[in-house]
Amino acid sequence: MSDKSEKLALRLGDILTRLFMGEVLSPEQLVADYQVSEKTLRRDFNERLVNAPIIRTNEGYRLDPVTRNNGNANTNKVLHDTGLSALLPNHYKFNGHTPVLFKNPRSEPMEKFDALFRQLTEVITTHSVIDLIYNGKTFESVHPYRLVNDRGIWFLAATYSDQLHSYRLPNISRIHRREDKYKPNQKVHEEIHKQGMEWLTPDDAEVLVQVDREVAPRFLEGMILPHQQLLKELSDGSLLVSSRVSRLSDILPLLKSWIPQVEVLSPVSLKLELIRDLHATLDRYK
Repeated sequence: MSDKSEKLALRLGDILTRLFMGEVLSPEQLVADYQVSEKTLRRDFNERLVNAPIIRTNEGYRLDPVTRNNGNANTNKVLHDTGLSALLPNHYKFNGHTPVLFKNPRSEPMEKFDALFRQLTEVITTHSVIDLIYNGKTFESVHPYRLVNDRGIWFLAATYSDQLHSYRLPNISRIHRREDKYKPNQKVHEEIHKQGMEWLTPDDAEVLVQVDREVAPRFLEGMILPHQQLLKELSDGSLLVSSRVSRLSDILPLLKSWIPQVEVLSPVSLKLELIRDLHATLDRYK
């Protein structure tokens, strides 16, 4: 998680904790406590915590009394649903006390897509079908599910043609809200929690690999990888080869079958995933 996204997560977690403990949080006090602008705080409550049971009074923000009376489970559920529970140890539960303090939270600047964030929050909440323009390409009948901050980068997680994709917010130039609604699928929500967002972008991804000289002839004779291109023959007989795929996950099984004769150079996330899978396989045979 980047410093800025960690700051945001810590601030939201601290706000939720204070609300649950019965505090009434005035905007002026929050500005002083977290050293952010009132505009940022409004975005916290109106967008990032829009689904939390928080009400605004003349004195400030407070937890809905009905919700607070339901006990600690509500706070723990909000933390889980927003992903903030990842900042705490496994199985940690709030129990009415505040042994945890988040200090110096960090945040990603979001001013450049403020309006878009508000629009997407609304269509997600109402389960509205949308059309969007992403990197100059139009995607129609998109079902928006979640706004996801993955390693400091904001994505819209949505289904298009019944397949889950992630769209980088700065690359969305326009959205159009349609009249029809969609019925959320729980399996899609589960996949969003499990998948890394960068693996789901609708753009073609380029994979760069180095092929050992022992198997180089196989790659010179035919197309082993999708949309394979030979970039360079190196002095030791190995090859630099590129491949283009619509989803990085599609090429994983093929690359696994060529380990260790083929090494992934980029993207780094794909290389790390292969390493994790290799370690997991070795652990099973210990």
